[in-house]
Amino acid sequence: MKKQILILAVLLLITATDSFSQYGLSKGKVNATIDTNFWKGRNTSFSAATTNCGTVHTAAYTGTIICNLGGVANVPFYCLDLCTNINLSDSIKDSASTIQQAIYITNNYYPAKTGYPGQLPKIKDEACAIQMAIWHFRNAMIIDSVNIDGVTNDPEIRTRAKTIINETIANSGNAVQVSTIEIHPGVNPDDFYVRTLDTNGNPIAVNNIQVSITGGGTLSTATVNTDISGNSPDVIVTGANNGSIIQATGLVTIPRGTTYCGLNAIKQLLVLGYNEIGLRSAFTSWGALPVELRSFTALVTNSSVSLSWNTVSETNNSGFDIERKSVDSEQWKKIGYAQGHGNTNISYEYNFVDFNVASGKYNYRLKQIDFNGNYEYHNLTSNVNVGTPDKFNLSQNYPNPFNPSTTINFDMPTDGYVSLKVYNTSGKEVADLVNETRSAGYHTIVFNAAALSSGVYYYRLESNGVSKVMKMALIK
Repeated sequence: MKKQILILAVLLLITATDSFSQYGLSKGKVNATIDTNFWKGRNTSFSAATTNCGTVHTAAYTGTIICNLGGVANVPFYCLDLCTNINLSDSIKDSASTIQQAIYITNNYYPAKTGYPGQLPKIKDEACAIQMAIWHFRNAMIIDSVNIDGVTNDPEIRTRAKTIINETIANSGNAVQVSTIEIHPGVNPDDFYVRTLDTNGNPIAVNNIQVSITGGGTLSTATVNTDISGNSPDVIVTGANNGSIIQATGLVTIPRGTTYCGLNAIKQLLVLGYNEIGLRSAFTSWGALPVELRSFTALVTNSSVSLSWNTVSETNNSGFDIERKSVDSEQWKKIGYAQGHGNTNISYEYNFVDFNVASGKYNYRLKQIDFNGNYEYHNLTSNVNVGTPDKFNLSQNYPNPFNPSTTINFDMPTDGYVSLKVYNTSGKEVADLVNETRSAGYHTIVFNAAALSSGVYYYRLESNGVSKVMKMALIK
């Protein structure tokens, strides 16, 4: 958790003079040399039309970037944004992730996990595919247009990247990241307490948390411990000025998916590849004013709802919970989170996509949360209608060819029994994907063909007396 978050990016690795961060949050430094024992990736090249970076970058090292994180050597990161550089030996500082897809990817693929279905045999190839997937979401990278190692168009890596993209689209809608150290208001308006959590959101005890205040005022103690409830005793604030900053710093787990900003250019970002223990800080601004929104809109595309909002300014903004409810229900459900920008007079745009929403009418709202735990709601001014398709349809699987997973989408204009099966070229059934009644709407199925051999397969959808057959190719 932190006072300020900085958006945009990192990439081409260039030698640079030594420097070190002066920030009080978790911090680190990019390794000064590339050691292939730890740096896992490959070199890629692409045309200016392949990404939204234009001619700024048309070639890049594509894979894990290794850093020293708070004294821990050889910690792997990925680049979050292709469009700007980071240098070898650059310092980096914790700036908390705002990219939902990057949180999902770093929680489910290398280096956080290994030996999972679909992982490429060579780690450098898998890391290359993962990095391209991140750039697809951040920089609209067209995977089929990327040349790998400058001389070969490696179809296996490109296909793997598209599979990761596909799996991320299908599963990342509710990906959130836990703030492992937080400041909350006490029962008395002049008190606060510190809360510590593990990366699953469970309370955890942490000793020797340093607390301080700047800008005027005193605290009743300089050090607190949290117990098994995750909470510290209340700290009493005396004589604080409006805008005084309270800070709590403790040795906690820094969650994978957290971004780190390069010191020499604030738009650079790296994404932490796995959980690591380190010093991390939370801030709160005493007596801050709420966040002012300029706009809050929604756009429906088939079964996905894209939410966008702009802030005019932000004071003490920890972030936004994104919540949804059916118009027929009184129960709001948290579906995501967007990290705020702390204190800023700069206007920022936020985006969130709610994937695979069932047909119906919905309300959406933002719960803007201050660092001290105060919050206010911002509601959409109208309902969002996720309609039903006007015709029966079976889409081409994506990616295609694939290895080993692919996604199949189908649309149903009315409720009905659904059969979705996969056959080989001899007409033998090899997979039964759906065999049940489904409601009208847009549906997504992920087909994992890890147990099948390479070849051409057919998938057939039947519902309400209508059927359709499509062809797909598995290449291993």
